[in-house]
Amino acid sequence: MDKPYTIEMEDRDDYFWVLVGGKELTAEISAQYWREIADQCAQLGRDKVLIEKNFEQSVGPEDMIRMADNLSKVLPHIMVAFIDRRRHDAINELGKKLARNRDVMFQVFEHVGDAQRWLLANSSD
Repeated sequence: MDKPYTIEMEDRDDYFWVLVGGKELTAEISAQYWREIADQCAQLGRDKVLIEKNFEQSVGPEDMIRMADNLSKVLPHIMVAFIDRRRHDAINELGKKLARNRDVMFQVFEHVGDAQRWLLANSSD
């Protein structure tokens, strides 16, 4: 069965880069791609992720709560720099707050350069 999303991943030495996208985002889809990311981070020993999300439709608050719960379980000690290419800003701000409330170092950015600088300037130790 085809995945309901596309994903590209690349080890960039200091962090793990991901581009994930598709038509519609759900908590279930998010759980699937975060599991892939977690597996790769574990294999490579990475604790920093720059994720660019490119879903046409985002989620509502209920799904975002489930997504934050899942992220804190599959990647509990990770730094996440997050960019939404579709600019679903309001829900992403909620996601940032929910992730941080679950002890995930999570920051939202508009530009890749800013996200890279944040990841490289901060230690997740």
